[in-house]
Amino acid sequence: MSGTRRDRRVAAVVAVVAVVAVAAVVVGVVSALTASGPAPRRVGRVPPSAPTAALPAPPGEAFGVNVNRLFNDLSYTQTQIDAQLAAVRATGATLARSDAFWEAAEPHAPVAGRHTYDWSFNDQIAGSLAAHGLTWLPIIDYSAPWAETVAGQDHSPPRSDADFSAYAAAFAARYGSGGAFWRAHPGLTPQPVSAIEIWNEPDNPEFWVPGPDAAAYARLYLDARTAVDAAEPGMRVLIGGLTAPGAFLPAMVQAVPELAGHVDGVAIHPYGRPGLVVDRVRGARAALVRLGMGAVPLYVTEFGWTTQPPGAVGYGPAGQRPAYIADVLTTLGHLQCGLAATVLYTWVTPQRNPADAQDWYGIANPADASAPTPDTAAFAAGLRAADGPPVGSPPAPCPT
Repeated sequence: MSGTRRDRRVAAVVAVVAVVAVAAVVVGVVSALTASGPAPRRVGRVPPSAPTAALPAPPGEAFGVNVNRLFNDLSYTQTQIDAQLAAVRATGATLARSDAFWEAAEPHAPVAGRHTYDWSFNDQIAGSLAAHGLTWLPIIDYSAPWAETVAGQDHSPPRSDADFSAYAAAFAARYGSGGAFWRAHPGLTPQPVSAIEIWNEPDNPEFWVPGPDAAAYARLYLDARTAVDAAEPGMRVLIGGLTAPGAFLPAMVQAVPELAGHVDGVAIHPYGRPGLVVDRVRGARAALVRLGMGAVPLYVTEFGWTTQPPGAVGYGPAGQRPAYIADVLTTLGHLQCGLAATVLYTWVTPQRNPADAQDWYGIANPADASAPTPDTAAFAAGLRAADGPPVGSPPAPCPT
């Protein structure tokens, strides 16, 4: 959502943050991170081979919820994480979206072209989700401190597309089907990553500093997709969470025409009241149709409402939010709009500061995951309705 910062940086100051995993599958230690000085952006095209054709749309529509605060806040114990994820799975959700921060995996620049990764942070997420039968939808973001084009701004684009793409490829190889993580944890039932988002809201000036650049992002997306395809063929690479796809997608294609035919999916964030959410999904589909990309699937990877403070951007009254959640899920489940996934924002937030809207997007009880709330009950009901037969007249199909 424009004007809000939903992620929590893994380490905002020089510090060592230990993430102790009580569950047997993971033990995480996240390294100290520092900001780098200013440097010009150098764009690397990796590898130089032409991108492969877009993958066909996946069958059906998956449903889930963002779980980013469980991991990004670095304040939940493994026991608390497990309790919350068990509650997520009990709703019927199968997909869980959370950041795969580049800075956590590669806090130090490569030496002589050799990348060294610390997988502790990502391993905790992958292991925790798999232990509860949830598939991870990761966001490959943002710039590592040594790669920032604007010093101290992790939301500034990377100096080198090649370095970012190398991380995306290494991530795909580790957590994709048959990846090194699953081989190292034979006691887990594998839940391989099958799709990844490249960046989050690159059309939002808060997440692409100092301002959105459709051409730069299109090149980054294509380079990352080509690298991921070489490392893990068949993994879907998604354009990351657009807030205004009707404007940004045409700008991307105009700047980099080769993008057409090489997009596996487009993630969108259609925030607003329920009717506006649906209208914005229709608008995104119409934009793709106009570009001759009508077969590209859409992924609604964020929609939701904060209940504090009244009047905040994204506000929805607490008494009305359960109906909003159930209505939107039900509608999107039957929209016939080429949706591959619908993911609510977000499962749990601290609910501490009434002046901080980000503390009130969560639908779950932060103190007791086993205690249902009106919102989690509505979420579960919405999932059942979305996955079941339509009741009454189905919504009109989207443009084709």
